[in-house]
Amino acid sequence: MNRFLLGCNYWDSKSGTEMWKNWDEKTVREDLTALKECGVTHLRVFPNWRDFQPIKKLYGWTNDFREYAFGENEEYMTPECNGIDPVMIERFRKFASIAKEFSMDITVSILTGWMSGRMFAPPALEGKNLISDHEVRRWTDRYVKGIVSALKDIDNIIIWDIGNECNCLEKVSDRHLAYEWTAFMVNAIRSVDGTRPISSGMHGLNTESGAWRIEDQGELCDILCTHPYPSPSIKGDIEPYNGLRTTMLPTAQSEFYSGIGGKPCMIQEQGTFSDAIGNREMAANFLRVNVISAWANNLTGYLWWCGMEHLLLKHAPYAWGMNERELGLVDKELAPKPVGKQMKKSAEMLSMLPPIGPKDTDAVCVLPRGEKYIRAAGAYILSKQAGFNIRIENCDGIPSESGAYILPAIEGWEVTFRRTYDAILDSVENKGAKLLITYYGGHMTEFDRVTGLTSKGMQRGSTHMAHFSFGDIQYTPAKELLLESVGAEVLATNENGNIVFSRNKLGKGEVYFLNFTPELIAIEQTHGFNPDKSAPYYKIYKEFAGTLTDNYVIKSNDPQICVTQSRENDDSYIVTAINYSDTERVFDPSVKEGWRVEEIYGELNKPIPKCDGIVLRVTK
Repeated sequence: MNRFLLGCNYWDSKSGTEMWKNWDEKTVREDLTALKECGVTHLRVFPNWRDFQPIKKLYGWTNDFREYAFGENEEYMTPECNGIDPVMIERFRKFASIAKEFSMDITVSILTGWMSGRMFAPPALEGKNLISDHEVRRWTDRYVKGIVSALKDIDNIIIWDIGNECNCLEKVSDRHLAYEWTAFMVNAIRSVDGTRPISSGMHGLNTESGAWRIEDQGELCDILCTHPYPSPSIKGDIEPYNGLRTTMLPTAQSEFYSGIGGKPCMIQEQGTFSDAIGNREMAANFLRVNVISAWANNLTGYLWWCGMEHLLLKHAPYAWGMNERELGLVDKELAPKPVGKQMKKSAEMLSMLPPIGPKDTDAVCVLPRGEKYIRAAGAYILSKQAGFNIRIENCDGIPSESGAYILPAIEGWEVTFRRTYDAILDSVENKGAKLLITYYGGHMTEFDRVTGLTSKGMQRGSTHMAHFSFGDIQYTPAKELLLESVGAEVLATNENGNIVFSRNKLGKGEVYFLNFTPELIAIEQTHGFNPDKSAPYYKIYKEFAGTLTDNYVIKSNDPQICVTQSRENDDSYIVTAINYSDTERVFDPSVKEGWRVEEIYGELNKPIPKCDGIVLRVTK
């Protein structure tokens, strides 16, 4: 796919999850008319597993199983029958043809068993383990192949999605089972159609822990997906969601997935849960900043949850919870809400933007052992604020070649694999790279040689005031080392004279050591990334960066406005400056001498509105 996908997830406005049973072409046409007016060009759509494979089990004397039957009329099924309801297939095909009339492409979430807090399994399979049970596997194989066979000739289907958050189908503790099930699904799809990419569609993946791993999904699927709401799972519920933290975390999580999984990533679902945690204008701002951030940082697309309002529906899952009822781009009268109006403006913005190549990255963030996401997210935001961009990688392989590396919040006995650490040190000593290590109680070999410091012991941390060249920062480390220099240049000490920040010459390169972890402190702290309300942690990263940012033709002088640049050709870049904050901010950048700036979206000489950005072509 060569274009950025913009759209929404779709259940119809009258029936929601019951739309296929209660098929109403008039409703679909009215819905898509309203969504077209909002600028939607891509829909993620969900064939309800219960409805598309309505198989039952019939029992006889002493409750012995006799045979499978099909549908409400319990029709006879031949042994080779896949259980797919042809009526539902025709309804889906009709839906796809209507979507094509409105110039809308489709992602099909094939196995929609879990949806919005409710399970929808075929009657014959209810109560069984939907991941590991062999009978379920048999019918799932028939279902997937049957759906793909029946729909593969529809040309506006451009992605096969495994299903909706299928890691919510069952509690799975065995990583190998999760891998094997995903491979089973992917292979079933590809055995019928190998022409379209397959997206993962999973919810809340991990690396190093849990059964459902980012790296496994990346190995098996073509596109990784995040569903980043303002939720505790991404540390997005700590402060209002239209300020820098929650506005940047969706991109950070997506780049975390892409870096670990090695595949492109898209924001496949995003909403705001309810108006209780932010009004409708905030929701519009949230969509705007996330669309431009996703585009500028090379994500594959952005889909809102959900297209339609479901406020009046009374069946489960809408009867169970309040956070799925009023998330539409349009209201119950099909009039665009502020977020729908903003979707249209974002579509208009994208239509004027040029193709964008890979953005420049300046450092590799190698995630040490421990909770990976929060380290990645903290380092990602701080580096953006400091004016450079990172690539996220794991601690188990040979890291990519780079002029700079970050090991954030090293912890425990097994900080990294030896091969990873040795490769980083080789880049520092022999190739002139620089390395930043931030400390969270981790153990290091050759500590004195690498850091130029010697340890007089470790102790539980307490609150300190560090004195940096740019000012003072109060911090509370989990653990701290009592340090003396044996060659390192001391860059900051605390009120006790203990070394907080240092730089050591190591071969051709440099090692910076920080005696606490701003990544974890900032991400756990309310407004931790807002220097107007907390410590300017990003300035530590900025001091480490030094000349890393010299390649940028435009630099931001505001930590709430962050810059990416992508090379267009030898003599020009596409530069995006995004205001991730909830206030209008003046953008007073530094422009490299000898370069001319052309406005593509937004105006350089005016303040950037809150949660918005500008796109520039900068030519030599």
